[in-house]
Amino acid sequence: MDHVWLWLLGLVIIIALIVFMLPSLRKHTTLASKKVELPPKRQVEEMAEEICPVPPSKGQQEEPFIPHHYGVSRLVALVKDPYWLYAYWEVSLDKQKDFIRQYGQAAWHNSRQILRIYDVTGLDDRRPLTGHSFQEIYLDPFADNWFIHLGQPERSFFLELGRLLPDGTYVNLLTSNRVCTPRDTISPRMEEQWMGIDGIYRNLGNLRYGTSSLMLAGKEEGYKQ
Repeated sequence: MDHVWLWLLGLVIIIALIVFMLPSLRKHTTLASKKVELPPKRQVEEMAEEICPVPPSKGQQEEPFIPHHYGVSRLVALVKDPYWLYAYWEVSLDKQKDFIRQYGQAAWHNSRQILRIYDVTGLDDRRPLTGHSFQEIYLDPFADNWFIHLGQPERSFFLELGRLLPDGTYVNLLTSNRVCTPRDTISPRMEEQWMGIDGIYRNLGNLRYGTSSLMLAGKEEGYKQ
């Protein structure tokens, strides 16, 4: 009889556990049967920030505005390498008005923008700006900079920006600085004497704190005069 009561008590406990756990089992079954929907992936465009920059928030400093023109007439020549020059320029409104006042509005519209490159190698800087020879480049009417291929290393040049009128008259507007293209070979100077590698290695053992002042002065052993 005692075994029957124990069996009935165990059965009651099992039924109670099933009753309490049934809602939880149903919930897990329902969630498992549903398809998990992930949020749509956002398309990221790398150029979006450059095309549409985010306006600065309050308290954030705005980027400085860089104008395309400064209202100053100038022609600047720079050396790119032994074979190329680079020039940029600006013809101010006042300079344009002076040209129109002298030659007329039609002359400005009908003339061509031209860049002259003068070779002044060996000529004195104090003399009037004249050259051994010059070459001309006909420019786009809206151009304000240009790469110039000369192919002449170790020469000196200056530039002129002007207008070529329909009748062939050349009118100079701007004159650049003088520039010199570097050589495209090693230097022919042989008088410099430098410390040999063997002398440098021999003196490395004497260096305790940084570089020896005697070595900087070129007086250590291994320096050839």
